[in-house]
Amino acid sequence: PAHQARWEREQPDAPFITIAPLHLREAFWTKIARPIRGIMYHGWQSLVPTDSPSGYRYTHPETQHELARLVREVVQPLGPTLLAVPGASSDVAFLESFASQVFARRGTYGWGGGWLGDAYHVLLYAHLQPEIVYDETVAQRGLDGFRVLVMADCDVLTASVARRVKEFQARGGIVVGDERLAPAIKPDILMNSYQRTGRADRDKQALLALAAELRGKLDGRYRRGMDSSNPEVVPYLRRWREAQYVFVVSDRREYGRYVGHHGIVMENGLPCESVLSVERPEGFVYDLVRHENIPVRKQDGRLLWDVRLGPCDGGVYLVSPRPIAGLRIIAPESVGRGLGARCVVEVVDPEGRPVDAVVPVEVTIRDAEGRTAEFSGSYAAVGGRLEVSLDIAANDPPGAWRIEARELASGRGAQADLRVRGLEERPSPGVPSKETANPVQPRG
Repeated sequence: PAHQARWEREQPDAPFITIAPLHLREAFWTKIARPIRGIMYHGWQSLVPTDSPSGYRYTHPETQHELARLVREVVQPLGPTLLAVPGASSDVAFLESFASQVFARRGTYGWGGGWLGDAYHVLLYAHLQPEIVYDETVAQRGLDGFRVLVMADCDVLTASVARRVKEFQARGGIVVGDERLAPAIKPDILMNSYQRTGRADRDKQALLALAAELRGKLDGRYRRGMDSSNPEVVPYLRRWREAQYVFVVSDRREYGRYVGHHGIVMENGLPCESVLSVERPEGFVYDLVRHENIPVRKQDGRLLWDVRLGPCDGGVYLVSPRPIAGLRIIAPESVGRGLGARCVVEVVDPEGRPVDAVVPVEVTIRDAEGRTAEFSGSYAAVGGRLEVSLDIAANDPPGAWRIEARELASGRGAQADLRVRGLEERPSPGVPSKETANPVQPRG
């Protein structure tokens, strides 16, 4: 191309460059929406400048700051809560057929490339939440609990899997298949495969068109538990008892000047809006990133609310069965040095009962000298209740300590005082002179 990015001019031989900041942002939200235990980033030398770069090259100075921001604003305050919230069971299955991989050379081979990876993208753009199943899953467990089975690149099936699929259809299950589907199975909905052209904007529009077509064919036969009015705002649902956690990721992008001039990747994000909905008649919605209550509407047995996302941004919303009315701290009046103290923080509803949800809570403990003490940090109030055990050291300063807590759903806070007992600090004996007591600054 006529235009070359700075990194191309300075390091034209760079094999592996720094991921674009907004690509990292979107990938981060896609990952953290799932019930994962951790995230690993590969290629340290592409994130920060080093003296001896290898295949990984430092080509974008802003990516490290974006990663640091996401850790600071999302991982640290919400991490304990997200670790406590499991995934929600899905009623859409996506079969990755090992038999087809072996005998028809299909499959992603770990890279998500080709039509099989794009078919999964189509389901996300159609705002389905597919669960990947394998030949063993179907043969051993069957397809109970699923309402839709997507069979892309399933040219070859084992007899046991084919039998289970036919049983699934006989019970009213919907099979979505492409033109490559093994002839023993007749799909209820045909989704033709697509071969990428290498031009990112055209390929994405083609996948969005396939998603819109699939939605139209499913309408009237399948009702989503969650949805988004914008196909480029992709939702993902997790659940803890009756509380729902709706994650969203914005995939609205355009070409930039970092790698976009090659036409293969759109690396710049664009702001976008959407209306999110979940299938439940009642509930209260809280933005866990901005820590505020969100106005909701009710329509046809669903809750609806508006969202606006920044470029490649994401979000997570708590849908609680009861409103959050306040925060309560229960702590002893005093504790001696060298002893422990049990502190309870409760996120309560209007009746004073702990809300039936996992709520992120920020706890700050300040000692008698105003310093932030040990055990301050981010926590999860599971079932609306959090217990923090304080271990007061023998050399901690005695006096009035303060416990401050703030729940990160509606932003409400509370505080309590705790006196740490110790040897009373008294002035030294003797009578001070008049000069010592004089508040005027001495001369000199």
